[in-house]
Amino acid sequence: MSNRSKNINMFLMDGKVTGKIKCTLSNWTGVIYKIPRIQLADLKSRDEMKQSGIYFLFGRDEDKQKDVTYIGQATNRKNGEGVLFRVQEHTRDNHADYFNDVIILTTQNNSFGPTEISYLENKFTQLAKESGRYIVKNGNEPNSGNVTEEKQSELDEVVENTLMIVGTLGYRVFVPMTKISEKDLSNDQLTYLYLKRKSKKSNKVIEACCERTSEGFVVLEGSQIELIDSNVIPSSLQKLRKELIDTNVIKDGILQEKQLFSSPSYAAAFVIGMNTNGRMDWKDKNGKTLKELEEMMGC
Repeated sequence: MSNRSKNINMFLMDGKVTGKIKCTLSNWTGVIYKIPRIQLADLKSRDEMKQSGIYFLFGRDEDKQKDVTYIGQATNRKNGEGVLFRVQEHTRDNHADYFNDVIILTTQNNSFGPTEISYLENKFTQLAKESGRYIVKNGNEPNSGNVTEEKQSELDEVVENTLMIVGTLGYRVFVPMTKISEKDLSNDQLTYLYLKRKSKKSNKVIEACCERTSEGFVVLEGSQIELIDSNVIPSSLQKLRKELIDTNVIKDGILQEKQLFSSPSYAAAFVIGMNTNGRMDWKDKNGKTLKELEEMMGC
């Protein structure tokens, strides 16, 4: 996706940041609504809600302590109902227990047909799964539809605008944790941090890699993880490590999915299973510690 400056028009329909929000862009027929679940009925009289569209259900899996989303589509129905009616059906089905917020994408001129919304549903689902931030509740891969290259170009602009607005509304479901795959770690122009330390608990040499991003420190898949906890590791990290081992996200001591941490010390403690100074443990490929790098950059 190309990066271009955008001016988003956000209308607080209730005058509250926690209420209903309508988002539009200049020279774009798309319209996006962010709606708290308890306020869905407030929009039933709006014409856009009776049209075809894409919707995103957002919630939280309390057991796994991870954000959840479900991405669906809805077409106009013969009874005059559309995307909002489909969302309201989810308040009574197997999605009812977890979602609290909804984002609806539709248009001001009802221009989404069955082919368009199939393509969009497929694209959004793929991007959400690739980012790895949310549990994506979609079971089967949606059909991508059969669109011409001209139509695909139009729809990709819809995708680009939607990703930006959804992210601006606070949902990072489509935002990759890292810029590139770990297979490209040899690129000299990118800054990665490495940890190599012999564990006294297991007597193994633990090696891990993380990328520093604007959000924090992302421990990359493929990193080795010490499986034995110290007695004084923070309870939150102890719980996370146990959960990831139990669900095979840490399998045979190897991390299978990226994990984001707000501080270098928490990232390092996650890796080696004990409290430590991450600013000293994490080093660049030349052996300079994070502390040294920050001092050089004046951080």
